[in-house]
Amino acid sequence: MRVLHSLFLALLLTGCGNAEPVPYESIAWTNAYYIQNPISRLSSTAGGWLFRGARDYRGQLRVGFLVPDPMKGNAEQRRAILSLACPAKSEKIWQILPPENKLVITVWTRDNKFKDSLTC
Repeated sequence: MRVLHSLFLALLLTGCGNAEPVPYESIAWTNAYYIQNPISRLSSTAGGWLFRGARDYRGQLRVGFLVPDPMKGNAEQRRAILSLACPAKSEKIWQILPPENKLVITVWTRDNKFKDSLTC
């Protein structure tokens, strides 16, 4: 009985926290949103952010951006712009993205070094 109980707990725990893949509609909407609403419109200091696309990554809707080289070392400035990058709560994405899938914005440099992320 003890072995059966342990096996049940192991199966239960491996199933916890595994989000379903992000629906295609959410990925398509997010790609269109960031193409139509570039980061440079959010802040006068945000010029040069390059949208790299939205994709499913382990059940998270990941949105990638490359930051310009001058901003590479300026964490405070990057985070200030990053905080503006989430779609407004009134946007359709919040109705079509299942609650177990999170929208995460990630920021990279040209040399593929991770810099920051933000969960919307």
